[in-house]
Amino acid sequence: MIRSMTGFSRIEKEFIEGKFYGEARSLNNRYLEINLRLPKLDYSFEHLFRERIKKYIKRGKIDIVIKWEKPNSTLSNLKINEDAVRMYLEATKFLKNKYKIKGALTIEQLFATKDIFIYEENNNLPENNLTASFEELLKKLDEERKKEGRIIDKDLKLRIKTISSIIKEIEKQIPNIIKTHERRLRERLKEITKDGVLDESRVLQELGLYMERVDIAEEITRLKGHLKNFKETLSSDDAVGRKLDFIIQEMVRETNTIGSKACDFTISEKVVQIKVELEKMREQVQNVE
Repeated sequence: MIRSMTGFSRIEKEFIEGKFYGEARSLNNRYLEINLRLPKLDYSFEHLFRERIKKYIKRGKIDIVIKWEKPNSTLSNLKINEDAVRMYLEATKFLKNKYKIKGALTIEQLFATKDIFIYEENNNLPENNLTASFEELLKKLDEERKKEGRIIDKDLKLRIKTISSIIKEIEKQIPNIIKTHERRLRERLKEITKDGVLDESRVLQELGLYMERVDIAEEITRLKGHLKNFKETLSSDDAVGRKLDFIIQEMVRETNTIGSKACDFTISEKVVQIKVELEKMREQVQNVE
């Protein structure tokens, strides 16, 4: 089953040690691009998490944010940088003595200075809880991508069915096209023949040459083969977006050849219908992993 490259998931997990927040978003991208935001104390897990992501996702832009909060988190996480306070006070004293500056450094001014406060990261989540929660986040994202993929799959199969029906209509027109051309050929040869007597071998020869130029049987056979290959590829669990796009390119090529070879308005009209369906398929495939 194909997967869409777009999806979103969010989870919140309660543990004795605190609460886990995870948010994952995936978008279309030609390659796999991973943007992972973790608490500072979790950076050691970054390589492990990236490998887990690759297990579920082969292509797309992935943005994942992980946060951690201790239970009943308070200002206990906010620490005073005493070294910075001491340096600011010493610098103030030095400047006052050297340049005879009057006034005092107030607590409000001190609090406004940089690096006075240090916020300690809230992360003491056990590794097994952290990795299990991350895995759950990825599974939810994968399910969303599968869900969107099923919608795309249904639409693509419907368009395959439509194109197959149009091809059958084209095939039905081929005998009539041959008869029409034979009649026109005979009429033209009569006009250029003095006595109005046709050379049957000449008629058959001209008709044969014409059919060689306009025969679309081979292109129709290849187009049918591409449709079959496309439908079979949709059933794969691998990342098949690029392959599907390539198959559509081949179908467009065969369809264009049919349109250029078949000098018939009805078939030209059918070719346009096929190309419209293929363009809609291409748009959908751009979102397939």
